[in-house]
Amino acid sequence: MLKPNKIILGSQSPRRVEILADAGFDVQIIKPKVAEHFPVEMNLYKIPEYLSKLKMFDVYSYLGEDNTMIITADTMVIFNNKLVGKPKNKEQALRFLSLMNGKQHHVVTGVTMRLNKLQISFSEQATVFFKDLSAEAIQQYIDNYETLDKAGAYNIQEYNGVDHIDGEFFNVMGLPLKRVLQEIRNWK
Repeated sequence: MLKPNKIILGSQSPRRVEILADAGFDVQIIKPKVAEHFPVEMNLYKIPEYLSKLKMFDVYSYLGEDNTMIITADTMVIFNNKLVGKPKNKEQALRFLSLMNGKQHHVVTGVTMRLNKLQISFSEQATVFFKDLSAEAIQQYIDNYETLDKAGAYNIQEYNGVDHIDGEFFNVMGLPLKRVLQEIRNWK
């Protein structure tokens, strides 16, 4: 398939818009109106894909047609077999970053793509290794950057506590671009 020039993004994430725009797409945003609930017994690593499907169902219900590529996604941080969501306040952001300090965690992004009545879903995972930072360095990050709208309380592009990543950088940022582009190339 030829690369579509326009994508409808069912997301309010400025990072996903940035990823797609930098890849050369004209991005139209539709904010999904979904309560992000999932079955309590669900495997943590399957939740992002499940939520991306819920978002797709919602966005597609507004559009009623799918002759433009639609993409929805959800990203979650998993640390010690627990979800680390978006912090409610700076104290919780400090707690999240302090707990993960000097350790590794997983970032899973679930994606659903739809075009011309064909819909696919998948998940990509990356492992992020944090440096061992001082409490002051963590607090300085929280004081100088927006941490409340990010899963795990950090932004991969700006947090100096990241040592290295096993996996795709853009996946941690919010959208596994390599896989998305591969799926577009192979679209039937």
